[in-house]
Amino acid sequence: MSIHNKLRITLVALFVFIIGLVGLNFATFAQIEGDSPAVNASGSLRMRAYQLAWLSARMVSADAAEAAELRSMMMVQIEMYDRILAGLRRGDAELGLRPASDEAIKEQLRTLQPLWEEYRTNVFAVTGAVGTEEKHEANAVVAAEVDGYVTEVDKLVTAYDNASQAKIGVSKEIGVGVIVLAFLVFAVSSYCIIMEVLRPIAALTASFREVAGKEADLTQQLTTRRFDEIGRIVQSFNTFVSELRRIMQRAQTCAAEVAGLSDTMWRASVENSKAVEYNALAITHVAAHTSEQDENVQMLASSVTGISTHLEEMQVLAQAENVNRTALLTSIEAVRACAQVAAAASEEVAKASHEIAGHTTDAAAAIEQETASLDAFAATAEHLKGHAAELDELVGKFKV
Repeated sequence: MSIHNKLRITLVALFVFIIGLVGLNFATFAQIEGDSPAVNASGSLRMRAYQLAWLSARMVSADAAEAAELRSMMMVQIEMYDRILAGLRRGDAELGLRPASDEAIKEQLRTLQPLWEEYRTNVFAVTGAVGTEEKHEANAVVAAEVDGYVTEVDKLVTAYDNASQAKIGVSKEIGVGVIVLAFLVFAVSSYCIIMEVLRPIAALTASFREVAGKEADLTQQLTTRRFDEIGRIVQSFNTFVSELRRIMQRAQTCAAEVAGLSDTMWRASVENSKAVEYNALAITHVAAHTSEQDENVQMLASSVTGISTHLEEMQVLAQAENVNRTALLTSIEAVRACAQVAAAASEEVAKASHEIAGHTTDAAAAIEQETASLDAFAATAEHLKGHAAELDELVGKFKV
């Protein structure tokens, strides 16, 4: 059952309980208030009995006109007396009287009815008496009976008062029971609300606080066997935390791989810098040896030119009739010197060419290394691009 329905049932139960409580109070008050006319009416019987006795006493000394007026007043009182007694037994809507329900009251009404009939007969005897002596005798009977009769009327009033007090006591007991029941209903409702709503919400609040705090504890998992709104919230919370934990784990993996790729790029950058430096050094050496080779080639060319010139001189001297041996020897010596210089220059050129070839090989190796570094850069960039796309996909799950 959902919390919405539980709260609705609880509110309906409380509403029905409150309506029942109010209705019970009104019914109790109506019952007590309904007894008030009967209590007042029974109390008025005592006053009317004394009033009849007083009117009877006045009839003794009254003249004819006054006697007629007193007789009329006594008849009105007797008729009202009969109506009140009948209303107390059977009920009278005009007088606001309900039929007697208490057994003590019924018993006292049964006891009072013949006494009233006897008392009424004696009063009628006073109204019907002719002489003064007869009136005195009839009035003496009424005066002698009135106290005993009023005593029985007082018993009726006491019975009504006891019945009213009993109903008031029952009303108090009902009130105490209603208060206890209200407290029990309040305690049960509070317990249900605390256990079914407030405590699960407090647990969810604490878990959200742990997740949203500085530590960001994503190991939070709530357990519940409920299938209401709280159960669905707990399920959604567990799903959210699990998905967030999976995303963070993937993000951590991507961050570790990005760190590794960054380290690879750093090493490739260092190797590329070394290759570029080595290549620049090799090119510098090639340029220096090329300059030296150029000087040696110029020296070789000069030596070859000197050899050619000295050979021409030797040819001229050899064709002369008188060979100048000194000049010829000088030319031969000069040729030998030029040949030595040319040989030395040739060796330097060969050596420089060998060093140039070595530096060229080193430069080629450095270029190959640089190319490999650039390939590593490209591969690392591709990996970083892939991880960037994956991170974008992870971040895209969140609305910001």
